[in-house]
Amino acid sequence: MLGFLIDDPETNPKEPSYKNILSININRVNGIYEYKTIGYKQYNHSDDDSDDDLKKYLLYKGGSSNAHPDITPTSRITRIKEEKGKKPTFEVKILPWFNTERVPDKDINLVDVGNCLRKNKEKIQMGLEERHAKINKKEKSVLTLKIDDKYIGEYDVFKKILIEKFEEELYSKYGVESKAEDETCCVCNEKKAEVYGFVGPYKFSTFDKPGFVSGGVQQKDAWKNYPVCKECAFTLEAGKKYIKDKLNFKFYGRFNYYLIPKFINKEDSEIKKFYDPINRWNRDPKFRDTYIEKLTTTENDVLDLMSKEGNYLNLNFMFYMESNAEFKILLYVEDILPSRLKTLFDVKKKVDKINIFEKCLVDKNQIKKGEKPLEFNFGVVRTFFSRKYFLDITNKIFTGKLIDYDFLLHLIMQKIREEFVNKYPTEISTLKGFMLLNYLNNLKLLKTNKIKSKMEPNAINVPGGDTSEKGEVKQKTDAFFEQSADFFDSDAKRAIFLEGALTQFLLNIQYRERKATPFRSKLRGLKLNEKMIRGLLPKIQSKLEDYDENYYRVLEKIISNYFVSAGNGWKLTNDEISFYFVLGMNLSNKFK
Repeated sequence: MLGFLIDDPETNPKEPSYKNILSININRVNGIYEYKTIGYKQYNHSDDDSDDDLKKYLLYKGGSSNAHPDITPTSRITRIKEEKGKKPTFEVKILPWFNTERVPDKDINLVDVGNCLRKNKEKIQMGLEERHAKINKKEKSVLTLKIDDKYIGEYDVFKKILIEKFEEELYSKYGVESKAEDETCCVCNEKKAEVYGFVGPYKFSTFDKPGFVSGGVQQKDAWKNYPVCKECAFTLEAGKKYIKDKLNFKFYGRFNYYLIPKFINKEDSEIKKFYDPINRWNRDPKFRDTYIEKLTTTENDVLDLMSKEGNYLNLNFMFYMESNAEFKILLYVEDILPSRLKTLFDVKKKVDKINIFEKCLVDKNQIKKGEKPLEFNFGVVRTFFSRKYFLDITNKIFTGKLIDYDFLLHLIMQKIREEFVNKYPTEISTLKGFMLLNYLNNLKLLKTNKIKSKMEPNAINVPGGDTSEKGEVKQKTDAFFEQSADFFDSDAKRAIFLEGALTQFLLNIQYRERKATPFRSKLRGLKLNEKMIRGLLPKIQSKLEDYDENYYRVLEKIISNYFVSAGNGWKLTNDEISFYFVLGMNLSNKFK
């Protein structure tokens, strides 16, 4: 029952730093408490039951500040001895805890325990310093009590104190009490003997400021807005604890989310069907490793597991940010069926297998060295969008809402232009942009009339006879356009793309000859339009002739023919023109 009221001293169980437990051991001899020694136990942070029991025995619950005792006499050690006038944890957290008058208990006399600690203060402090000196300096420790060889969590009196403190905070804060008798609880909708006004597992409201309640109600009347009974308050807190411990996942970067199931029929068998694999997921790394597909950039990506579930439930995603002062919901995505997740993974697999993405090698991550093929995940989306737009795009992908094609291209090009102007490589960003467009197009989420389902018949012929060179170049370009037919549905796009490739051939020659690429200045920072694109071709041809290295006459003729076939007045935005051009630059090696 108490599990949801207890904190784990370790804030990061996946990479724990609190690995040691020091205990002040006291025994009762002939009714008198005597200090014996400083005990030690390793804190393993495993997922087995014994470790859960240890947390219950420690009964740790953090207090309001570092300068005051915690709720129970178990504390994180911040200082083992006095430093620069600051007292050690034993004097700040443990000793003052026993200054508060407590109700007598039949099993243990807390007043006598406090007196024993104060009487042996110097001896205990010395013992703590000696034992702590044997611990790895990079590891942190927890300090607690053992009385007659039992941890504090094995005594009812400490459990009772913890419960009473929780109950008190339901109605008493900032020197104000907010509760009422014989009122209806807004959670269970039943009339209860008492309801409270300060129940809130999440810190959405600031209760210590006047006017926080709608309508300007005073703090003492907070219960009128959100009346909750004791039983429901305990249930809410238990639910919060379970969600935080078991259904809390990283999405990308600083974004976390809670995965909240909503069962359609609410049958026990279906509820068990969901929670059994979830509990195993949290407990067993080998089980997690069997689900290798990832839509996020974190190792702990549970979405693949959820995509295998049947449509007996809906999944809600609560993206959030949390600080000590506030819990902020960034995005709430509701009613996502597991079959929708399966679709997202199926399309991901399809896009990942496209040749140009398989051939594009990127760094694995900061932990795993080496390279891997470019794969779609929501990190690809984040490349181009601020937090606000990223969450909006994420929501639309999950819920199947259309996304404006021109808006996407504008932000994709904004990122690529920034890299280009600063003379950074643009290949990865360009291919990520094209991958994102492919992913959304396969999901049928692009809001545009420009992308068609089939490429127009390609009737472009290269004059001058059918040599093997002409046939090979034409075959390569046709094959590429056919593979990406949805995006190369006009001769204008094909011409722009191939001209980008030709431009890169020229830049490669310039760099080889001069260790510089002066022709980049002609590209206007990739802010291109139809007129500029048409004017570039003769300039490129002229420069290639100047270098006496024009090996690309067949490609030039193909581009010229596409320009003629495209006519004037292309119905393409400048961002679209610029994107197809830089895409051609970065895929030029396919047409050598």
